[in-house]
Amino acid sequence: MLNVRERPDQEESRRIINVDVPRHRSDLYDRKFITAFLNTIDNPTNQGLLTTHLFYDLPSSGPLASSSLPYDPINILSGGKAWERHIDDSIHNNTYSLLDNDEDVIKYAIQHSLVQTLPRTIKFVSYGGGNAFDRKEFRIVNAVVEDSNRDVSDFCAVDILERFAIGGAVAANRLFGIRSQGVVGDILCNGKLAIDETTGSPVVMIFGGSFENTPSTSNAPDPRESTAIAWAKMNIQHGLGSTVIKTFDTDQDPARQEEAYSPSKNFEAFILSAFARAIQLGIIEDASYDVLENWRLKREFDLQLSSVKLIAECKKTHTLKINGTNRKFLGGETPDRRTITLSHKWGDLTHIDIAKRAGYEIKHIYSNDENPVHLLVAEATKRPDRDLLDMINQQSQPPLPH
Repeated sequence: MLNVRERPDQEESRRIINVDVPRHRSDLYDRKFITAFLNTIDNPTNQGLLTTHLFYDLPSSGPLASSSLPYDPINILSGGKAWERHIDDSIHNNTYSLLDNDEDVIKYAIQHSLVQTLPRTIKFVSYGGGNAFDRKEFRIVNAVVEDSNRDVSDFCAVDILERFAIGGAVAANRLFGIRSQGVVGDILCNGKLAIDETTGSPVVMIFGGSFENTPSTSNAPDPRESTAIAWAKMNIQHGLGSTVIKTFDTDQDPARQEEAYSPSKNFEAFILSAFARAIQLGIIEDASYDVLENWRLKREFDLQLSSVKLIAECKKTHTLKINGTNRKFLGGETPDRRTITLSHKWGDLTHIDIAKRAGYEIKHIYSNDENPVHLLVAEATKRPDRDLLDMINQQSQPPLPH
């Protein structure tokens, strides 16, 4: 967590502590990644379990540091760094339409009285904002700060990657002079996030992130259920009266979506970085395993799920020792494939139904004919439906002994 508060004796003070999990569970996200990776490898029907875990920086020490690969895997295959390079290149080349569409619908909503739908005293919370604060969250916070009828008590950046959480908190403090906090966590991974209680009414901002990438598994094939659980957790986290501002892509045209997700070098490295993290943690037992030599990125639009599937496809037949077991992966005409990420493209009605089940009332959906990305504003007005609460309770129970 990062706290930034003004003090009389110095302009800015910082204190960084890990508060999202106890110290003896500091490897929580590594263990969650290992479970997700093995479930993906063992059962190809498990799709999209790894998205959150791609936002990870490989450390400068460990198996990959001494590998004999012809490139620098710690730099190339660090998911967090690969994502940043992908975003930077897309902005430079003007090829990241989803980021532009998010920015455009935020501008449109502000121009059409978004600020007037919000509480008078606001605690902003950003879920998974990553490194795009200036293009998204900044615009809404700035519009509220400029409104003489509203106050901002503080800002909290929540991200699975620590430096993204810190960066968002510092940016909010330096740009607006407001008390800021950074929390390392993810609403899908954590039962409750270590967000400070303050006087402001919570206004949660979600622009992409894990809500748009929930998994489809053999036990729970419909990712809408996982998304509804995430909304319900958010209701429990922030309480009745809290507000959500969320963008979502409604374009379900397969050709356009597959074009939007065309593999670039950095985007492919981002998706395939799951294998590098498995090497780092010793789950893949060959430190010199060349991920880029053995796997490629493929994408396809799943009409049933209304989601883009980002797939690791095996290039050539080979055997690899994973978690103590030799596994054979097939290349050729019918190669082995594992779906690393799902990116959902659901319409208004799906989002309305999910929000209502989680106890939210839709206050407004902003859209215009030229932009497939819409922005909804919802308020938590009741507790989530019983079935969602039961599923959350089941998730929090320890596994039965074998």
